[in-house]
Amino acid sequence: MNLPGMRRLLARTLIPIAALAGAAAALPAAAAPATPLSPSAPQAREALAAKVVVIGVPGLTWFDVQNSPELTALVGQANVGSIAVKTAGPHTCPVDGWLTLGAGTRAWGSVPDQPCGELPAVADGKVQGWQTYVDRQAEHHTGAPLGRLAESRANVCGFGPGAALALARTDGTVTNWQPTFDATKLASSTCGDAIVDAGAMPIREGRKEFRAKVADLVVQARAAGGWVILAGISQEVEWAHQETLPVLQLPPDNGARWLTSDSTRRPGLIQLTDLTATILRGEAKPIDPAGEEKPGPLDGNEIRVDGDVHTDSAAVIDERMDTNQRFDQPRPMLVAVSMTILAAELIALGWFWFSRSKRSRSVFSFTLLTQGGFFIAVFLSTATFWWRWPSPGLSLYAVVLAISAGFAAVSKVLFGRYAYVGIALAAYLILLVDGVLGTPLQFGSMFADGPVIGGRFYGFGNSTFATLAVAALVVAGVAAQKLIDRSRVQAALAVLAIGGAAIVVDGKPGWGTDFGGIIALTPAVLLMAWLTWRGGITLRALIGIGVTGVLAVSAVAFLDFLRPEDQRSHFGAFVARLLDGDVADVLIRKLEMAVAFFSGPAGWAMLVAVVLAMLATILPDRVPSAAYRAFYPSRTMVRPTLLALSTCGLVGMLLNDAGVALPAIMTGFAVPLLVAHLVASPRPATVSPESHLVQEH
Repeated sequence: MNLPGMRRLLARTLIPIAALAGAAAALPAAAAPATPLSPSAPQAREALAAKVVVIGVPGLTWFDVQNSPELTALVGQANVGSIAVKTAGPHTCPVDGWLTLGAGTRAWGSVPDQPCGELPAVADGKVQGWQTYVDRQAEHHTGAPLGRLAESRANVCGFGPGAALALARTDGTVTNWQPTFDATKLASSTCGDAIVDAGAMPIREGRKEFRAKVADLVVQARAAGGWVILAGISQEVEWAHQETLPVLQLPPDNGARWLTSDSTRRPGLIQLTDLTATILRGEAKPIDPAGEEKPGPLDGNEIRVDGDVHTDSAAVIDERMDTNQRFDQPRPMLVAVSMTILAAELIALGWFWFSRSKRSRSVFSFTLLTQGGFFIAVFLSTATFWWRWPSPGLSLYAVVLAISAGFAAVSKVLFGRYAYVGIALAAYLILLVDGVLGTPLQFGSMFADGPVIGGRFYGFGNSTFATLAVAALVVAGVAAQKLIDRSRVQAALAVLAIGGAAIVVDGKPGWGTDFGGIIALTPAVLLMAWLTWRGGITLRALIGIGVTGVLAVSAVAFLDFLRPEDQRSHFGAFVARLLDGDVADVLIRKLEMAVAFFSGPAGWAMLVAVVLAMLATILPDRVPSAAYRAFYPSRTMVRPTLLALSTCGLVGMLLNDAGVALPAIMTGFAVPLLVAHLVASPRPATVSPESHLVQEH
């Protein structure tokens, strides 16, 4: 993600979380393999091998499909889905979409903070200003090899200005291209696969007529044989509402189903680079502008079909419109829910501060636990299918608040002043199960970047990992405390078992698939286990833990690399880039993402809060809270648990593209639970260090 995009994401999502964490810190005392597009139909596969025609329409939305009888009719004859058109830049203008289609990797074509503008002209067989686009990829470290499609696939013909961008060679020259659509040319033997620029949807007037024109274009293209893929290729203007756009593939094989790909692993969803992979049949000749072959894997995978046959076009369109709500509402509602919980905490804090009554103490503790429950509710809310309810945004807001408060209430009833244990245990178990099932609760949740932002399509994102890490380390600490009187070895093994399960689920390709997560969690679990076993640590042991963590993560990545290329996750893809010397752009982009958080005061505020929280774990005597100073030495496992949390946050901040956001989210989950426990305990703990962390009450 680019710097401007990260700033907007920070403003919309991380500021509320940082504010919640800061408020709590200042207190006193959440898939089955797809079927290939046509593996069981030799005739259909033959057609695909013969011709693939991609018709791109910038700005085509599901609203347009719904309001066009012609396009609605095509839905019943097609495999359908939505396409994520996020490219490398902050907006996906038409030029970004077409360049990405030609590169097979997210490209950056438009100029930030400027209107999308017209597509470049073709003069003397060359795209005008081509070098500008090539230079832009280097400037923004996209790694997008412009011209790859034309260099990799011979006999691809193009129609329209957008197709010229997609089919330009590395030097910007275009062959087998015409400025307007020609059905005769498309059907000729000189035209193999084809890319057609149908033109951008009009902003206001003429949209109805244009939709009919697009539907007619699909009919003409189908007459040429092969597969016809109609897709929204980009947003029509830079300020357009960001959403997933429609994609239809005709004719369907054995009934109309849902489009997907291995790059998204979600039925009904593909990404823009999947179109390139489908044209190339998943194979690309890796070319650089100098004409020398070098590695450069495609970002996408061939389009596939999955799911049941759909027979009702209107129902399909309604479902797609609901799905857009699923991706559109979580971000603004994240801010709304966060601010609501923060307001409740501040009001409860004021009441407790002035009255110090038993009731105000209980209410204040409850609001803090509600913030902890929020980190579970963001995932469980997706199980309610809120996007199909009336007023989806309001429904999501109410559902998340209700689940958050519900977990707080149940935990207080079952665990008393140790309610934080119930919330941490629930988060741990729910995320483990979700990971093993293929992360169905992540998709469309408040903590998922989602297809519009271009984040994860499957697996655990940074926010999910932060939640799991806190939950796993807290649960491991509680379990170890229960065992440590009997045997330090058993307690250490419990830490390894509980933390190890989280590492496996978080990191296993196909489950959490979180490379950055296991890099941070593995040394934290090992450190916690060592401290549990030995009670202290030497420099040699610390170095050994670090080396062991690196070797474990490297082994997972290398094993993933050994799998077939089309089955690798980003673990294996990273190793492939590393071995091929093509990893510099990836590392630079990730560093830019991490540094981007410090472009405004919120990032620095998060850093200050995180540093203070970490210092509290190693300098407890300096913390201005008698309750905390008494709590720190009162249980044997408090120190190992807090040090493990700090280690995980620190490593994640230094080595993860989320930067300071990762430990900030961890702080936003962990600190309220800790403060809730301290507030719920009227007097400082006086039990011996070897006492159990969880006692009967």
